[in-house]
Amino acid sequence: WACRTGNTHRGNTLTETHTQLIVFTPKSLLRHPDARSSFDGMLPGTHFQRLIPDDGPAAQRPDAVKRLIFCTGKVYYELTKERQKRGLEETVAISRMEQLSPFPFDQVKAEFERFPNADLVWCQEEHKNQGYYDYVKPRIRTTINKAKNNTHLVELRRFLDTAFDLEAFIHKFSNY
Repeated sequence: WACRTGNTHRGNTLTETHTQLIVFTPKSLLRHPDARSSFDGMLPGTHFQRLIPDDGPAAQRPDAVKRLIFCTGKVYYELTKERQKRGLEETVAISRMEQLSPFPFDQVKAEFERFPNADLVWCQEEHKNQGYYDYVKPRIRTTINKAKNNTHLVELRRFLDTAFDLEAFIHKFSNY
């Protein structure tokens, strides 16, 4: 079983109302060695993962990560192969979205906050006007804006504290 296909089957099985499941997958992943689920991932107590976070070397040192790539589908395997070829395992994190609807806002936010110094990138094989880009872009922006709202409040507090600190500017204008 390919990870994505197995994950999708488990997700459909665990819902209260079972719907018809149509899965379009490329044959290239059918026997791909990295596209397999372990039996441990199918035991009782396991659950469907809407987003699979990076758990490689980048996850060990999140502050060193310079780029966080979100993707879905088979492009993940091409990205990980190229990342390894270029020796960027410690500075580039790749997270897979296994379910786009409903969008995993909470998990995208957690990944964004986990890698504070990283640029965020959505990667897909299709052209920009095809694929999931137009669906994902506003949702990722919403998630980032909510995550950065806390940063804005910290900066606002610092600004206000400085503005009302009567000692803050005494030495700056003493020559006038």
